[in-house]
Amino acid sequence: MAEHFLTKTRIDLGRCIQVAGAPAVEQYADLAAQLSAKAGPDVAKLFAEPLVSKGNDQAASTISWYCDRAGQGVPFAKLDAAGQEEVGVVLTARLSEISALLDDPDVGALAAAALYIGGSGDIWSVDGQPVLVNWGLMPEAGSDAGTRAAHYAKTLGPYLPMTPPPPVTASEREMHARDSATGAAASQAATPTTAAAAGTTAAAAAGSATVAGGGPSADTPPSGDNESAAAATPPLRGPVPLVAWVPLVLLLLLFGGALAWLLVPGNRIFADDGEQPVVTDAETLLAAREINRALQARLDDLNQALEGAVCRADGTLLMPDGLTIEGLLPPDFEQGRAQGGQVLRADLTPTLPPAPERVVLPEGDGQQGDAATLLEHIDARTAMVLVGRVQGMSAGTGFFVGPDLMVTNFHVIEGATAENVFVTNKSLGGLHRVEILKILGPMREVGADFALLRVVGVEQPFYSLRQSDASMRLQSVIAAGYPGDLLRTDSQFKALREGDVSAVPELTVTDGTVNTEQALSARTRAVVHSAPISKGNSGGPLIDMCGRVVGVNTFVVQGPMRNLNFALATDDLLAFLEGTPAAPTVTGEACVPMVARPAAAPLAARQ
Repeated sequence: MAEHFLTKTRIDLGRCIQVAGAPAVEQYADLAAQLSAKAGPDVAKLFAEPLVSKGNDQAASTISWYCDRAGQGVPFAKLDAAGQEEVGVVLTARLSEISALLDDPDVGALAAAALYIGGSGDIWSVDGQPVLVNWGLMPEAGSDAGTRAAHYAKTLGPYLPMTPPPPVTASEREMHARDSATGAAASQAATPTTAAAAGTTAAAAAGSATVAGGGPSADTPPSGDNESAAAATPPLRGPVPLVAWVPLVLLLLLFGGALAWLLVPGNRIFADDGEQPVVTDAETLLAAREINRALQARLDDLNQALEGAVCRADGTLLMPDGLTIEGLLPPDFEQGRAQGGQVLRADLTPTLPPAPERVVLPEGDGQQGDAATLLEHIDARTAMVLVGRVQGMSAGTGFFVGPDLMVTNFHVIEGATAENVFVTNKSLGGLHRVEILKILGPMREVGADFALLRVVGVEQPFYSLRQSDASMRLQSVIAAGYPGDLLRTDSQFKALREGDVSAVPELTVTDGTVNTEQALSARTRAVVHSAPISKGNSGGPLIDMCGRVVGVNTFVVQGPMRNLNFALATDDLLAFLEGTPAAPTVTGEACVPMVARPAAAPLAARQ
């Protein structure tokens, strides 16, 4: 069974083409084995593996489609022009191999049936390779030869023209075999002069014609007249003119330009496209398994809590342990109340995390003045890192670990000088220059990706760092940064790029939970979490619900079903900061948030 799920479709089983008394779609194993043996495994992988679920009076039949190719499946229509061109070339080559087997007694009937797909939307791309779903189906409009011919011309016809279309009945297969033999005889009768004009031998020309279209008769109306078939045989092609190479040259230039853009530091979550030995496939698989186990445990806990939950008359939902869903005592209990009676300490791990705007952080740990909400705390301590380059401006994220000391990723500022690096956020109110105090990277070579900057002339509140041997799995976390996906639509960022140094983009925060803590190598540890990040988040903080940094967001590993978000652990960050002016506040205490009740007055929450 293929491992990678592609898509799921509804199907009318009455449209399935029958081969030897059974639907072709139910004979996938035989089709794949025959194609693999006769045309190679890549040709066999052209057809997705079906898992048929037959419906009933209430539900339609469905097919789940799987493939052996790893990577995110994308419908052909959603690819850009260059992607469609690339996949189309491969699809044409695969179909040409299949066309040569249509008269094969073992696989010809199945192969011909498989060439009928439900529609043009059933061509997919997985890792740049074509994959077909909904194959082996008659057109919805009917099964007669004319309808099939029109349907085939709109689906796979552009990649493998066939007139008449692939044969599905015994008489059509017999006629196709006869026409193929006629075409082969006509090709062998070609004169040496004709072959010479084609720039090759007559034997090579005949072989090429058979592979490309199943013989000259593939484009000729059915006829038993050998002389007529020979006359209809298309002339052999001559040398390819130079102008025909222009599209290929343009395509190569396009790919070269895209590659050059990807190599610009800051344009991607990793600044280099090279091999990353510290994150191997095996380690990523282990992380995925840990995530699945953690999510299943979380689901079990939530289901158990839901079964024992009680809704009181005042609207408070109490969990089986007697606390609210946020881990607070009920409103009529006095224990745990802070001054003012509105801010409470969550005594246990909450069933669901409290809303960040209701989490209150007291003075201390880099907090200046009165208490602030978690969102205010994050806004003041996180900043955008801008790097001016020849190719344009790139953006990343950093966070303060001292009044004027900021941590970010090495790859955010890689190759830049201090004169080209600037920092800004709303509390800073404009661009500030930096000094580069220490760097360590790139990741693929040293297993680390850190940079320490001194932001000239500022005195900012700063984060404390959490360092503990206790597991953080399933604890709530927040990722803060300036993802490029959102900066493209941010009017403040547009104004900043156009020269308005007072314009500051909005900080983006996303929430999630810690999935696992993983040793990527002997020298690198990471926190894998579900708070979405993308390019631009690089160097930004991963924060717990008590406002402490628990990791440095650095890269994303893309999987077939979801992305894995990696933050480098604070243990590695502290090792990097040794011997520098940075002396961050470090704590190992478990996070117990201070939460304001929903009805709490803002002023009371700050007393």
